[in-house]
Amino acid sequence: MRPIEEVEIQIDMAQRIRALRDNCAKLMKSKEFKDVIEEGYFKEEAARLVMAKSSFMNDDQKQLIDNMIYGVGALKNWLESVMRRGDEMDQAIEGHEKTREELLQEEVLQ
Repeated sequence: MRPIEEVEIQIDMAQRIRALRDNCAKLMKSKEFKDVIEEGYFKEEAARLVMAKSSFMNDDQKQLIDNMIYGVGALKNWLESVMRRGDEMDQAIEGHEKTREELLQEEVLQ
């Protein structure tokens, strides 16, 4: 594979990650997301699970509640990582495009 093709693959991947970030941002701004996920899941469900954990349960039930609590945090972390990676791709794309231009100039000179 030619270096220019490798750079174009990197640009394409970075653009996909950035598009995922943009879609995630749109989703997170919607009223439905705020109602269902932020209020219903991140707040109300998380609080319910913490309260449930304080009640009398056997070990299997406690483990199930722990797993559900971890799930709340995992979704929040994943959404944050999508946003962060998309932001990183803004800079990465600039660098890849500069590299692509340099490679194209080298090909023209050869």
